[in-house]
Amino acid sequence: MNLFSTLSKENFLADVWQKKPYLFQQAMCEVVDIVDGNELAGLACEPSVESRIIFGYEGEYKKENKSADKQQKNIKANEKWRCEQGAFDESRFARLPEKNWTLLVQGVDQWIDEARDILSYFSFLLRWRLEDIMASYAPMGGGVGPHFDYYDVFLIQVSGMREWRLGQWCDEHSQLQNNDQVKLLAEFITEETLHTKAGDILYIPAGKAHWGIASSDECITLSVGFRAPSQKEILSMMLGDMVDSFSNHHRYKDNMAAIDSNSNKINQAAHQQLREFITALTPEKLSTAAEQAFGKLVTEPRYCALDESSVVTFSEFNDIIEYCEMGNQPLRLYFPPHSRLAFSETQLFVNGEIYDMDEPFSKAVCDGVIPINLYVKQKNRELLYQLLEKGDIELLDEVE
Repeated sequence: MNLFSTLSKENFLADVWQKKPYLFQQAMCEVVDIVDGNELAGLACEPSVESRIIFGYEGEYKKENKSADKQQKNIKANEKWRCEQGAFDESRFARLPEKNWTLLVQGVDQWIDEARDILSYFSFLLRWRLEDIMASYAPMGGGVGPHFDYYDVFLIQVSGMREWRLGQWCDEHSQLQNNDQVKLLAEFITEETLHTKAGDILYIPAGKAHWGIASSDECITLSVGFRAPSQKEILSMMLGDMVDSFSNHHRYKDNMAAIDSNSNKINQAAHQQLREFITALTPEKLSTAAEQAFGKLVTEPRYCALDESSVVTFSEFNDIIEYCEMGNQPLRLYFPPHSRLAFSETQLFVNGEIYDMDEPFSKAVCDGVIPINLYVKQKNRELLYQLLEKGDIELLDEVE
């Protein structure tokens, strides 16, 4: 990848990342044509693959010049965009119109090795922030309409050409169309127009409105998104975990002061019990719960297809350990496409689960290379086999 040939990584992170769009021209020519429309259509026919087709085009928008700047167009929708959910029958693709539609296939990194390899190109960012890769295939005029995302995205042009219109900054207060099939902006103000061809990458930060329109047939774009849990999601996970830690046996009890002269009144003495309960939830406990909830959210797998043939028995596992130990070799891991890992100072997060492990071991697991001084420890071996049984990791080493 030639991403930083004209812009240094340091300047990108300081001046561009999460601040403004940026076009990297001919920065990923090695991925040109790594997937074609037939392959994507085949995936869209599989029940295990999330896919959809969006119909709509620019002509369904009424253009009005409401700005003093003649180059800006205020575009309002008439809500004719629609969406069909997969999985699809092969015959559906034969009946599609010649233009103005888009096939979206989610998680292509789970099914196409070359697509999965793209994730490694973004190792200069936090690995646990990476989501999946979505593929978009469109004939002339196809697109998903004007919208914004709550996450950052790199848009990689794999084949064909696409016009990108960049619009205003948006948030939860931005008005959407009255359309229950697609979440599109009711108003889109074009501030800049860019054109991408195969090998180009367009970075768009979270909250920036954008609208991509295929300007050729066989237009394929890969979208590399970044996971960004909301405060609501973190709090929901956090409180859910905390609720599970409490017992139903500890209940409210009256004291003399709580028995008010008015039998319908919940007085301050009764409320005092609640305050004491809430006070017991110290900032330290709340912080720990929030950190654990965050780790679970950023490692929750979107897809999980266990390959039973890859799961080793306990005996096979011990044989591999002994083989590596005799050769003073590290234990090397392979991560199935669905697996997501992260670690903190005291915990290892794997596919939404938490394991209390020390940082050196957790880091080694995430790196996929575990030195002998770590895998010989019984606690570490037990966890490794647990992860192997669940299909969260696999072993690269084989006994000769």
